[in-house]
Amino acid sequence: MFAHIKHGDNQQFMININCCVFLLLDYIRSKLGLAKTDTIDLCDEAGTLKLLFLVKPFEEYATKFLTARNSYYVCRVKHGALGTRLQNAYLAFVPVLKTPTLELTDALRKECNMLEKSRLKTVKMQETSQKVTSAESSMKLSTISQAPQFPFPVLPLPLPATTHTSTQALESGERKKGRDSCQGP
Repeated sequence: MFAHIKHGDNQQFMININCCVFLLLDYIRSKLGLAKTDTIDLCDEAGTLKLLFLVKPFEEYATKFLTARNSYYVCRVKHGALGTRLQNAYLAFVPVLKTPTLELTDALRKECNMLEKSRLKTVKMQETSQKVTSAESSMKLSTISQAPQFPFPVLPLPLPATTHTSTQALESGERKKGRDSCQGP
């Protein structure tokens, strides 16, 4: 099962998509002379990203994401600068083509915007979850610290009898059988 990779100035080569995503991306990087640290992805001719760089685990087979006999473009994934709060942000997907079409660049820009919005939403949900968790744990700590400290053990108090007959039965030492006792009927 093969597909075509288009790159550069109308150049192309074939890839075997019946292999794991990690090996496929590594092979494409080496074929194009890109650094192993470059994050790349593939998109179809309409500009729809395949998001192979997000596949976990990398042992997943590419046949799950790519269609045989189709053509794909290689795109570099541009992130923010390391050490900044934008280091995980998706800034752009740049096709590795000498002259990409306007339609392709527009489609990749839209894909990038949608992916970044999704990432920000996930980050915001994680931050909210962490705030709620930390607020709950601080509330638990404050209620524990406000609990009265007794220098002696606290014993449970006996419950008062609710009816006159049950009080008489308890005082006389009789045991009731049935619904109100711990013994069976």
